[in-house]
Amino acid sequence: MKLKSLTFLSFLIIFLSSCGINELEERLDKVENALGTNEPLNIDFQTKNLEDLDISKKTSFLFKSKGYNEYLEDNQDGTYDIYIERFSDVDWNEGAWIYFEYNLSTKEISDEQAGVYFYDRFGRWINPEFNPNSAGNTLTLTVNSINVETGAVDVSVTASTDGTATNNEYTGKPMNCTFKFKGKLDVFID
Repeated sequence: MKLKSLTFLSFLIIFLSSCGINELEERLDKVENALGTNEPLNIDFQTKNLEDLDISKKTSFLFKSKGYNEYLEDNQDGTYDIYIERFSDVDWNEGAWIYFEYNLSTKEISDEQAGVYFYDRFGRWINPEFNPNSAGNTLTLTVNSINVETGAVDVSVTASTDGTATNNEYTGKPMNCTFKFKGKLDVFID
């Protein structure tokens, strides 16, 4: 009986491979790439609530949107606006984003910001925006590489607030978040 099962399984594998299983795998890979699973925005967020209980989110947001919801935009003056956003599901219930302006000739970064949005383990909506121009906020954005022709971007962000920041989810409690992204964005000309 075991020999018949093994023979049947072998026959089934040969039959499926001759019927385009490789083509099906390629199609699934294209769908997966379109969803962004090969280009996640990874985050690691921590704070404490008012009862000093840990609030954290460490995840990879996989879904992306096509069109002008993520981009590398050529401003025609040597600078580029770069916006990256990924989310957890097609309804954009939870996600994260990074924005900055990049000067190609000087490699300078300006107007850098980042944010994350999700429900914590107690069902509270968490939605901080980290902006170094706001009191109590620090943000360090590192550009590992940018290709303005192809839209390939590799960046990381370390952001935090102290207890005085007005954007703290819980008054007086510091927040920390890291963001990492490596992938391709749509290229637009302003």
